Amino acid sequence: MKLSKSLFVMLTVLVVTAMLAACTGNNAPPTPTPTVTLRSDYKLGLVTNEQGTINDGTFNELAYKGARRASRDFGLTLNSRESIEDKDYNTYIEALISEGHNIIITVGFQMADATVAAIKKYPEVTFIGVDFTFEEAYPNFVGIQFREDQGGFLAGAMAGLMTKSNVVGVVAGVEIPPVQRFVAGFINGAKYVNPNVTALSVFTTSFADAEQGYAEADKMIAQKADVIFGAGGLTGSSAIVHAAGKGVFVIGVDQDEFNTTFATGTNSDKILTSAVKGVDAGVYTAVKNLIEGKFEPGEIVLTAANCGIAYAPFHKSEGSVPAEVSTRLEAIWRALAGETLDTGVGEGAVVPESLAPGALPTIKDGAPRLADCAQN
Repeated sequence: MKLSKSLFVMLTVLVVTAMLAACTGNNAPPTPTPTVTLRSDYKLGLVTNEQGTINDGTFNELAYKGARRASRDFGLTLNSRESIEDKDYNTYIEALISEGHNIIITVGFQMADATVAAIKKYPEVTFIGVDFTFEEAYPNFVGIQFREDQGGFLAGAMAGLMTKSNVVGVVAGVEIPPVQRFVAGFINGAKYVNPNVTALSVFTTSFADAEQGYAEADKMIAQKADVIFGAGGLTGSSAIVHAAGKGVFVIGVDQDEFNTTFATGTNSDKILTSAVKGVDAGVYTAVKNLIEGKFEPGEIVLTAANCGIAYAPFHKSEGSVPAEVSTRLEAIWRALAGETLDTGVGEGAVVPESLAPGALPTIKDGAPRLADCAQN
């Protein structure tokens, strides 16, 4: 049978279309979305500290990220509560437990009293405390601690190396032990690389007072500070955003604030780095240990040696950071990680002598490199 020209063209189009569909996989069934079966034996709950949120760009958000990763990897229900004031701590812990959550993460030193009360009241519930622990051991508690002095030391060293005015500063949060360690480390780190530097510091009255952060940054800028470290939650983050807007170099804290506080890109070339605490890794490890039957009460201490303390990439400020500064900062981190350098913070600690201009600290053979941490 002879086909008409029009019918021949139509059939040709249909055949070619079918062949193309086969080649591109259009006829293949859609890939099903994998489903995760939630465990019935564990439910995960998290309570932030006062005025902290799960997307606050620093400490609380990092803890939540670690919990969220654990919930996904191990099939755990996860719910959180964001505290507005300290009286919410007990209320939210009780609420989560009443809803069947039997792993409770409490974030921040401020929550220690509420946590220990719940530990005693609910021995069947496991508690993970972020940034605090107790002298008395409890079988259902593990505290995640950090060497904030090392993070502060790195921030101070960066500030001391980058300053032109020889004045640097840290706007810190409420004067509690972790923040005290940040500040003391910052001062020692700045003087370690620059004996002529003046390191300003201030503790604020809240972790969530933006206006106070602005005001304290202005005071330091008026004293010629040209590098400012923010170590105080929203207060500290507000201080460095404000300072960056005035052309001052800044340093973030807890997580890489280039990706959070400066995510809009505004003045993001002014954030040199961030003193990073592995809060997310600590929370994840604590939950993982429990799920895998390896839970040990007491504390998990994160340091430079186990990649719990590091510093963030320079990002858009890289062009402003001389190669010598980058080399010296990496060397200081390696010396801290290899324990040939100490921050001089803490009872009985000796403040290290200042480095000679251009000198590097002693680094032992086999000391980790910062790049090793990115692979963990």
